[in-house]
Amino acid sequence: MKVIAYTALHYGAAYLGYAIRSIIDQVDEYWVLYSAVGSHGHQTDRQCPDSREELVAIAQATAGSKLRWHDGTWAHEGLQRETIHELIPDADIIIVLDADEIWNLHYSPKIHMLPEVYEARYIRHPIIHYWRSFYKCVLHDPAFPIRIICPKMPEVHVTITHNAIHPINHMGYAQMPDIIEYKQHTHGHKNEWDWSWFHGKFLPNAQTLVHPVGSEHWNPETVDPFDYMPAFMREHPYADLEVIGDTQ
Repeated sequence: MKVIAYTALHYGAAYLGYAIRSIIDQVDEYWVLYSAVGSHGHQTDRQCPDSREELVAIAQATAGSKLRWHDGTWAHEGLQRETIHELIPDADIIIVLDADEIWNLHYSPKIHMLPEVYEARYIRHPIIHYWRSFYKCVLHDPAFPIRIICPKMPEVHVTITHNAIHPINHMGYAQMPDIIEYKQHTHGHKNEWDWSWFHGKFLPNAQTLVHPVGSEHWNPETVDPFDYMPAFMREHPYADLEVIGDTQ
């Protein structure tokens, strides 16, 4: 059985190495599908905060001989992500690993059993979203993303529940302000983006309704992050910050 993971990458140096570390022992290959300009259909003259060279170095240091790097230009994100099926047509399990998502694979001895257990091609995975620190988190977002694909199984969708597995730790808003400011201009939801959000919600560290497009579920709660994260996340330079990027 062939198990791989891939990341559709444009930026993400702050967490990329930790994301790779969270799954690398469970996969045969780790692929990066890299776009120098992004693939969300929105481009900007702003310089990306993370260079290709920096991202390659992180991936090589963490994934080692399992790394496969593929450069490309894609008209939209779907094309970037679908490329993995062209590159690895014989994969049995594909883990979709975004650069800002940290897995806690306490169930890893069973990962090869996923196709048999779920009998589905697309597996939606619980996810939680950290807000401005490791210690504030949106715990009740019902929009679970597809994060496990079993290409040889029937074209069925299933959802893993919170009771069955540790959620993925999404660090997309536990970032320095320069990354978030750049993200606004390249994000797939740019057409829906609330342009008052960065100065009205993110920078002042609002604690209710913090999603930049809008979600009634995005109300951060105080958490012990290590109830959810792998222990190695204690090594992250942001782990002890009360508010990431706070200049006050």
